[in-house]
Amino acid sequence: MRPEEIYNEDTYVGDRYGVMTPACREALKLVAKTEAIILDPVYTSKAMAGLIDHIRRKKIAENQTVVFLHTGGTPALFAYAEDLALAP
Repeated sequence: MRPEEIYNEDTYVGDRYGVMTPACREALKLVAKTEAIILDPVYTSKAMAGLIDHIRRKKIAENQTVVFLHTGGTPALFAYAEDLALAP
């Protein structure tokens, strides 16, 4: 792959680092529910929100191959438990 073939954007970052977006929250819960994969609420959920949006808007075709790198996430959930309505 050549550098010019890589597409990168920051549209899904939100207001600032560490602040969840509604799309990020939706992505985290959707992937947990449908795939049993835990995403972190700071990085990976925002990236997944972007991927989901691109699929929904047909920016990614059904026949395209997508590689999503999941870099972890379980420990960060504890810091965001209240925001995710996971706290007792």
